[in-house]
Amino acid sequence: MPKSAVTGPNIGTGQFSIKGSHSIVPSPPVKVGSQRQLLMDDHVVDDWWECRRTVHQPTKHPDNPLIRPTEPWEGTGPGNGTVLYDEQAGRFRLWGGVWDDKMRNPDGSKAARSLRGIYYESEDGVHWEAPELGILEWDGSTANNLILGGDRLHAAMSVFELPSRLSDRGRFGMLQGVAKPGRSTGHDHSMDQIVAYSDDGVRWTYQAENPVFHARSDTYNNIVYNRDRDVFMQYRRASVNANEIRRIAYSESEDLVSWTQPTVVVKPDELDPPMLYGMAVCRYQGVYLGTLQMLYFDAEARHPKSHQMDAELAWSRDGVEWSRHPERPIFLEGGLIGDYDWGMVYAWNDIIERPDGIYIYYDGHDALHTSAVPGSGVRSFSLATLRKDGFVSIDSVSGRVGYMLTRPLECSGGGLHINAKTGAGGYVKVAVRRGDGEMDGEWLPDWSFETNAVFTGDATDHVVGWTEGDSLDSLSGQSVRLHFWLHDAELYSFWFE
Repeated sequence: MPKSAVTGPNIGTGQFSIKGSHSIVPSPPVKVGSQRQLLMDDHVVDDWWECRRTVHQPTKHPDNPLIRPTEPWEGTGPGNGTVLYDEQAGRFRLWGGVWDDKMRNPDGSKAARSLRGIYYESEDGVHWEAPELGILEWDGSTANNLILGGDRLHAAMSVFELPSRLSDRGRFGMLQGVAKPGRSTGHDHSMDQIVAYSDDGVRWTYQAENPVFHARSDTYNNIVYNRDRDVFMQYRRASVNANEIRRIAYSESEDLVSWTQPTVVVKPDELDPPMLYGMAVCRYQGVYLGTLQMLYFDAEARHPKSHQMDAELAWSRDGVEWSRHPERPIFLEGGLIGDYDWGMVYAWNDIIERPDGIYIYYDGHDALHTSAVPGSGVRSFSLATLRKDGFVSIDSVSGRVGYMLTRPLECSGGGLHINAKTGAGGYVKVAVRRGDGEMDGEWLPDWSFETNAVFTGDATDHVVGWTEGDSLDSLSGQSVRLHFWLHDAELYSFWFE
């Protein structure tokens, strides 16, 4: 690398140092511990030069759709549900709702059992089995994998593990949408959101204090447990609105019984279509990630994707204040016309990290929203995969050298790990600078760009090295900044370990 590349006015000089100031109070560094640091927001990012953020689309699995219904009770297949990897059982578990438009009342309204709950299991998350549970009777037999049904329409199911303080209620909790069949969805709606509990995940007991909401929220209402604040966070629709119910509202609860008044947390802005259908939320590496369902509603069908639905990526550190990429790239996109998912995609709320990457489950629809009533098109349970931490990267602008500087961080010692990818002639280099008080920004000779071993290639876990080695133990507990030098490179995350 040419020496001139590091001789700019901000690199390796004291020209902008505040050393010598009368009295500088050090800022408290960000405590990162050993958690992987994602880079979609400014939580650990202070500044960059000739860089940009890129939202990466997951890769759809070649075996999609993963479940192809063969039994009459499976309807069009599971949708709007939850997949968890159960560490105790050592397998993937799926809870979803199934539709069957053939079941109608004499007046043409939906029959109660046209919407019901179903359960599947898998060893690898790709190949799924339908166990005979013996719970719900279907045409005179309980030899099926149904778990919920009866005199109400049973829709989307958000399943989550309960904290230990609520273990007397069961191991799992579930938020479910239900409605009386044959009722209007106008002022006389019959929609409720109810909570249930289960020890084994298949036999459920509804709490007495239901409905937790009597509200029209015909979307994928879902709950995420916030372990930092020990509260449950629910994402749903806003019943009180300017003119349209499709935007994202938030409510929280300590006990799953009493809930705060819903408030809108994501509404369409100048770059959005007027309808945000719903948002599935999960926590990943300290960040709340939302797959925001963009309904391209156009009553006159002038929009090129009118009545189709894609998903954008949103992120939040607290689950309440949400951000998106300013260019609004699509994260999970419907396929080409004729594909199983060309009309609409609905992402589920749990992102599962596996050794080979991240699993994201979703519904694919081969119909537009205008005709997306049961029976109008097949609903396909599908999988998309992403590299570890692969949601957003900080990239050097094409053909140029870029730099990214972190905020002051409390160094945890050990090695500095990066998840990065470079082009054929690209590289990543890292320098460590001080981050405290009047010494903020001072370059540390033993951890400079000149002593750093250049990284090239593609690795989700690479330990950065310098001439003196790869251990930062001597800096443990100190406030430091990391200065990344990127050329034809994508940086996804970093961490101390």
